[in-house]
Amino acid sequence: MIQFNGVSPFATNSVVGSSDIASANQDTGSSFQSQLSAALTATLQKFGIDPNKIALSIAPIVSNSPQPQSSAPAATSVTPPPAQPGNGTLTAKDPVLSFDDAYWASQPEAVQALRNMDDQSQRSVLAAQLAASGYKIDASIMVWGWDPAKVTGLRQDMGYTWVPSAFQNPIAEAPGVDDHGSQPYDPANPPSGSITV
Repeated sequence: MIQFNGVSPFATNSVVGSSDIASANQDTGSSFQSQLSAALTATLQKFGIDPNKIALSIAPIVSNSPQPQSSAPAATSVTPPPAQPGNGTLTAKDPVLSFDDAYWASQPEAVQALRNMDDQSQRSVLAAQLAASGYKIDASIMVWGWDPAKVTGLRQDMGYTWVPSAFQNPIAEAPGVDDHGSQPYDPANPPSGSITV
């Protein structure tokens, strides 16, 4: 389960833009929680994480200091389907997972083994074997050990919608670059087997 804590900006005592946000919320007829759930689902899908395989829980911040009262519902949750072996269902003991934990938990079980391998050469060999077997291997994260949240955020900031998986041809030009001679990046048509950003 991924839990996001926060005070609803649709609360009547919200500090920034409360009247604008509240009136927009009344116009659309949907709650902050449902809008946030929809946004989180869309974000998870962008990262290649199946939102039907994890639980989302949106709850207010628990604090020792007095907080303004809100009329918004306390929590919304989405319950995942029953766990299937190797489908990447989250099984962590801590109910609040980081993006990195969610990223790794969404990977097939065989690929998850790469996360905790300390030996770079062993990790490279296993990653190559998995890629040759048809698994999507993101070399930056799964082989080199880079942070999934930072890598994904950087790729999105640069305009990437997909990146090649291991053993695929590298990208010749960055998004938005036209060098007149190299294959331009096509964000709408990722090659088969590439990794969705």
